[in-house]
Amino acid sequence: MTYENVLALRVALETGLRIDDVLSLRADQIVRRTIYGIAEKTDKPYRKTISAELAKRMSALKPNKGGYIFAHRLDPTKHRTRQAVWSNMKKAAALMGVKLNAAPHSARKTYAVEMFKDKGLEQTQKELQHDRISTTMIYAFSDMLCSAEHKTQDVVDMDAFAEIIAEKVAEKLKKRLDL
Repeated sequence: MTYENVLALRVALETGLRIDDVLSLRADQIVRRTIYGIAEKTDKPYRKTISAELAKRMSALKPNKGGYIFAHRLDPTKHRTRQAVWSNMKKAAALMGVKLNAAPHSARKTYAVEMFKDKGLEQTQKELQHDRISTTMIYAFSDMLCSAEHKTQDVVDMDAFAEIIAEKVAEKLKKRLDL
């Protein structure tokens, strides 16, 4: 993968931002270790803190003529597209023999799983800026839902979702209790 695409994914992993919001970052939106912006999908303002190492790496990137940190490959006035990152990620996964269906949005889901484990469901919902807790639950439990027998996109209603979660929790308890 290109260095810039890896960096964009790392920003998504550390902040939970959608890849579109990461790629459209301008240099003036980053002040030391804080990223300020308005989410493209929801129009909600956000403020995210990143690690010192990531801030240092991002500050080393030179913005293009449009001021974007993650420059478009051909047009110096635009930002990189999410499709370009997705394509690069798929090629890198294939070269490494990774068979998982990973995509740039997987970084947001990974962030949600870790946030849920550390801070709980309400804080995860706040961080992801979801209006509905049910949406946050799909993200927060995506590590359990994305197993061979269950896929997140197969969850149609909350009853089915609750059943899948109950099964997964029971499996984990059995393993912990050596039953």
